[in-house]
Amino acid sequence: MKKKHSLTLLALGPMLSLNANAAFINGSFETPRFTPGTADWTLYSDSTEGIGWKTTATDHQIELWSDNFQGVAAYDGAQFAELNANQVSALYQDVAGIATNSIVDFHFAHRGRLGVDTMQLDIVDLGADNLFGSGDDITLFSSQYSDDNTAWGFYTSSGLAPIVALGNTLRFSYVSISAAGGNPAVGNFIDAADFGVGVNDPSLVPVPAAFWLFGSALAGLGVFGKRRTA
Repeated sequence: MKKKHSLTLLALGPMLSLNANAAFINGSFETPRFTPGTADWTLYSDSTEGIGWKTTATDHQIELWSDNFQGVAAYDGAQFAELNANQVSALYQDVAGIATNSIVDFHFAHRGRLGVDTMQLDIVDLGADNLFGSGDDITLFSSQYSDDNTAWGFYTSSGLAPIVALGNTLRFSYVSISAAGGNPAVGNFIDAADFGVGVNDPSLVPVPAAFWLFGSALAGLGVFGKRRTA
Protein backbone atom coordinates (compact mmCIF):
# COMPACT_ATOMS: atom_id res chain seq x y z
CA MET A 1 0.00 0.00 0.00
CA LYS A 2 1.33 3.41 -0.97
CA LYS A 3 1.86 5.72 2.00
CA LYS A 4 -0.34 8.80 1.90
CA HIS A 5 1.56 12.01 1.29
CA SER A 6 -0.98 14.27 2.95
CA LEU A 7 -3.81 14.10 5.43
CA THR A 8 -6.67 11.69 4.68
CA LEU A 9 -9.92 13.63 5.00
CA LEU A 10 -13.45 12.36 5.43
CA ALA A 11 -15.81 13.61 2.75
CA LEU A 12 -18.50 15.08 4.97
CA GLY A 13 -19.96 17.64 2.64
CA PRO A 14 -19.54 19.74 -0.54
CA MET A 15 -16.05 20.86 -1.42
CA LEU A 16 -14.41 23.98 -2.75
CA SER A 17 -13.89 23.10 -6.42
CA LEU A 18 -10.81 24.69 -7.99
CA ASN A 19 -8.57 23.82 -10.91
CA ALA A 20 -5.18 25.39 -11.40
CA ASN A 21 -4.30 24.13 -14.88
CA ALA A 22 -6.36 25.23 -17.88
CA ALA A 23 -4.88 22.42 -20.01
CA PHE A 24 -6.16 19.79 -17.58
CA ILE A 25 -9.94 20.07 -17.40
CA ASN A 26 -12.89 18.70 -15.44
CA GLY A 27 -10.71 17.22 -12.72
CA SER A 28 -13.65 16.91 -10.34
CA PHE A 29 -15.96 15.41 -12.97
CA GLU A 30 -18.58 18.16 -12.68
CA THR A 31 -19.21 18.17 -16.46
CA PRO A 32 -21.59 17.08 -17.83
CA ARG A 33 -23.88 17.74 -14.87
CA PHE A 34 -26.74 15.32 -14.29
CA THR A 35 -29.65 15.41 -11.84
CA PRO A 36 -28.43 14.40 -8.36
CA GLY A 37 -30.02 11.31 -6.87
CA THR A 38 -31.70 10.11 -10.06
CA ALA A 39 -29.40 7.11 -10.37
CA ASP A 40 -26.26 5.76 -8.75
CA TRP A 41 -24.40 6.43 -11.97
CA THR A 42 -24.70 7.90 -15.42
CA LEU A 43 -22.56 6.67 -18.31
CA TYR A 44 -21.06 9.10 -20.79
CA SER A 45 -18.96 8.56 -23.89
CA ASP A 46 -15.40 9.83 -23.74
CA SER A 47 -16.36 11.99 -26.74
CA THR A 48 -18.99 13.89 -24.72
CA GLU A 49 -18.37 17.63 -25.02
CA GLY A 50 -16.61 19.11 -22.02
CA ILE A 51 -15.92 15.85 -20.23
CA GLY A 52 -12.17 16.16 -20.88
CA TRP A 53 -11.34 12.59 -19.97
CA LYS A 54 -10.64 9.62 -22.24
CA THR A 55 -10.90 5.96 -21.30
CA THR A 56 -9.07 2.82 -22.36
CA ALA A 57 -12.36 0.89 -22.11
CA THR A 58 -13.36 -0.63 -25.44
CA ASP A 59 -16.93 0.68 -25.03
CA HIS A 60 -15.62 4.24 -24.44
CA GLN A 61 -17.94 4.66 -21.44
CA ILE A 62 -17.15 6.86 -18.42
CA GLU A 63 -19.15 6.38 -15.22
CA LEU A 64 -20.08 9.37 -13.03
CA TRP A 65 -21.70 9.22 -9.59
CA SER A 66 -23.72 11.96 -7.90
CA ASP A 67 -22.91 13.27 -4.44
CA ASN A 68 -24.20 11.15 -1.53
CA PHE A 69 -25.86 8.47 -3.65
CA GLN A 70 -25.64 5.13 -1.85
CA GLY A 71 -24.07 7.04 1.03
CA VAL A 72 -20.91 8.07 -0.85
CA ALA A 73 -20.20 11.81 -0.65
CA ALA A 74 -18.13 13.45 -3.38
CA TYR A 75 -14.72 14.65 -2.22
CA ASP A 76 -15.01 17.77 -4.37
CA GLY A 77 -18.12 19.34 -5.87
CA ALA A 78 -21.23 17.28 -6.62
CA GLN A 79 -19.92 14.41 -8.77
CA PHE A 80 -17.06 11.93 -9.01
CA ALA A 81 -15.99 9.08 -11.28
CA GLU A 82 -15.58 5.32 -10.99
CA LEU A 83 -12.66 3.87 -12.94
CA ASN A 84 -14.43 0.56 -13.55
CA ALA A 85 -17.46 1.57 -15.60
CA ASN A 86 -18.37 -1.63 -17.47
CA GLN A 87 -14.88 -3.09 -17.45
CA VAL A 88 -11.43 -2.70 -15.92
CA SER A 89 -9.89 0.35 -17.57
CA ALA A 90 -8.06 3.65 -17.12
CA LEU A 91 -9.09 7.29 -17.31
CA TYR A 92 -6.56 9.71 -18.76
CA GLN A 93 -5.88 13.13 -20.22
CA ASP A 94 -3.09 14.23 -22.55
CA VAL A 95 -1.65 17.62 -21.55
CA ALA A 96 0.45 19.65 -23.99
CA GLY A 97 2.33 22.92 -23.68
CA ILE A 98 4.29 22.32 -20.47
CA ALA A 99 7.78 23.70 -21.02
CA THR A 100 10.95 21.60 -20.83
CA ASN A 101 12.38 21.32 -17.31
CA SER A 102 9.15 22.52 -15.68
CA ILE A 103 8.30 20.77 -12.41
CA VAL A 104 4.82 19.29 -12.65
CA ASP A 105 2.67 18.34 -9.68
CA PHE A 106 -0.53 16.44 -9.05
CA HIS A 107 -3.21 15.84 -6.48
CA PHE A 108 -6.29 13.63 -6.38
CA ALA A 109 -8.71 11.79 -4.10
CA HIS A 110 -9.28 8.01 -4.23
CA ARG A 111 -11.74 5.72 -2.48
CA GLY A 112 -12.78 2.07 -2.64
CA ARG A 113 -16.35 1.08 -3.41
CA LEU A 114 -16.94 -2.31 -1.78
CA GLY A 115 -13.70 -2.56 0.20
CA VAL A 116 -10.03 -1.93 -0.50
CA ASP A 117 -9.49 -0.88 -4.13
CA THR A 118 -6.12 -0.20 -5.77
CA MET A 119 -5.33 2.11 -8.68
CA GLN A 120 -2.12 3.28 -10.33
CA LEU A 121 -1.20 6.81 -11.33
CA ASP A 122 1.03 7.00 -14.41
CA ILE A 123 2.59 10.15 -15.85
CA VAL A 124 4.16 9.42 -19.23
CA ASP A 125 6.06 11.66 -21.63
CA LEU A 126 4.81 10.75 -25.12
CA GLY A 127 8.08 11.50 -26.88
CA ALA A 128 8.87 13.69 -29.86
CA ASP A 129 5.96 12.29 -31.89
CA ASN A 130 3.50 12.98 -29.02
CA LEU A 131 1.90 9.58 -29.59
CA PHE A 132 1.24 7.06 -26.84
CA GLY A 133 2.77 3.61 -27.28
CA SER A 134 4.94 4.46 -30.28
CA GLY A 135 8.21 3.39 -28.66
CA ASP A 136 9.74 6.65 -27.47
CA ASP A 137 7.52 7.09 -24.40
CA ILE A 138 9.20 7.77 -21.06
CA THR A 139 7.47 7.10 -17.75
CA LEU A 140 8.14 10.06 -15.46
CA PHE A 141 6.11 8.77 -12.52
CA SER A 142 4.20 5.61 -11.59
CA SER A 143 2.81 4.61 -8.21
CA GLN A 144 -0.07 2.58 -6.78
CA TYR A 145 -2.56 3.78 -4.17
CA SER A 146 -4.97 1.72 -2.08
CA ASP A 147 -7.99 2.90 -0.06
CA ASP A 148 -11.01 1.27 1.55
CA ASN A 149 -14.65 2.36 1.31
CA THR A 150 -14.85 4.23 4.63
CA ALA A 151 -13.16 7.49 3.60
CA TRP A 152 -11.40 9.24 0.77
CA GLY A 153 -7.62 9.19 0.66
CA PHE A 154 -6.12 12.44 -0.65
CA TYR A 155 -2.70 12.35 -2.33
CA THR A 156 -0.30 14.94 -3.71
CA SER A 157 3.17 15.02 -5.24
CA SER A 158 4.38 17.24 -2.41
CA GLY A 159 7.42 15.70 -0.77
CA LEU A 160 8.14 13.36 -3.69
CA ALA A 161 11.09 13.54 -6.06
CA PRO A 162 10.48 16.32 -8.63
CA ILE A 163 8.63 15.28 -11.79
CA VAL A 164 10.45 17.11 -14.58
CA ALA A 165 8.71 17.73 -17.91
CA LEU A 166 10.66 16.99 -21.09
CA GLY A 167 8.73 19.41 -23.30
CA ASN A 168 6.47 16.86 -24.99
CA THR A 169 2.81 15.98 -24.42
CA LEU A 170 2.24 14.27 -21.07
CA ARG A 171 -0.32 11.55 -20.46
CA PHE A 172 -1.75 11.63 -16.95
CA SER A 173 -3.73 8.43 -16.28
CA TYR A 174 -5.47 6.54 -13.49
CA VAL A 175 -5.30 2.78 -14.06
CA SER A 176 -7.56 0.32 -12.24
CA ILE A 177 -5.39 -2.39 -10.67
CA SER A 178 -7.78 -4.30 -8.41
CA ALA A 179 -11.16 -3.90 -6.75
CA ALA A 180 -12.87 -5.58 -3.81
CA GLY A 181 -15.43 -8.18 -4.86
CA GLY A 182 -13.73 -9.04 -8.14
CA ASN A 183 -16.45 -7.50 -10.34
CA PRO A 184 -14.76 -5.84 -13.37
CA ALA A 185 -17.56 -3.25 -13.50
CA VAL A 186 -17.10 -2.10 -9.88
CA GLY A 187 -14.41 -0.17 -8.05
CA ASN A 188 -11.98 2.75 -7.64
CA PHE A 189 -13.68 6.10 -7.12
CA ILE A 190 -11.69 9.18 -8.24
CA ASP A 191 -12.28 12.88 -7.54
CA ALA A 192 -10.51 16.24 -7.12
CA ALA A 193 -7.82 15.51 -9.73
CA ASP A 194 -5.42 18.16 -11.00
CA PHE A 195 -2.09 18.04 -12.79
CA GLY A 196 0.31 20.70 -13.99
CA VAL A 197 2.66 23.43 -12.87
CA GLY A 198 1.82 24.92 -9.47
CA VAL A 199 -1.34 22.90 -8.81
CA ASN A 200 -0.31 22.18 -5.22
CA ASP A 201 -0.36 25.82 -4.19
CA PRO A 202 -2.17 25.66 -0.81
CA SER A 203 -4.79 28.14 -2.00
CA LEU A 204 -5.79 25.82 -4.86
CA VAL A 205 -5.96 22.37 -3.23
CA PRO A 206 -9.57 21.32 -2.44
CA VAL A 207 -10.52 21.31 1.24
CA PRO A 208 -13.80 19.84 2.58
CA ALA A 209 -16.58 22.29 3.39
CA ALA A 210 -16.84 20.48 6.73
CA PHE A 211 -13.35 21.79 7.50
CA TRP A 212 -14.53 25.38 7.06
CA LEU A 213 -17.59 24.79 9.23
CA PHE A 214 -15.37 23.41 11.98
CA GLY A 215 -12.94 26.29 11.52
CA SER A 216 -15.76 28.83 11.74
CA ALA A 217 -16.87 27.34 15.02
CA LEU A 218 -13.33 27.61 16.38
CA ALA A 219 -13.06 31.17 15.10
CA GLY A 220 -16.06 32.04 17.23
CA LEU A 221 -14.02 30.88 20.19
CA GLY A 222 -11.06 32.98 19.09
CA VAL A 223 -8.78 30.02 18.39
CA PHE A 224 -8.79 29.84 14.58
CA GLY A 225 -7.35 32.14 11.95
CA LYS A 226 -8.94 33.63 8.88
CA ARG A 227 -10.40 31.45 6.15
CA ARG A 228 -8.00 30.96 3.28
CA THR A 229 -9.12 32.40 -0.05
CA ALA A 230 -7.97 31.62 -3.55
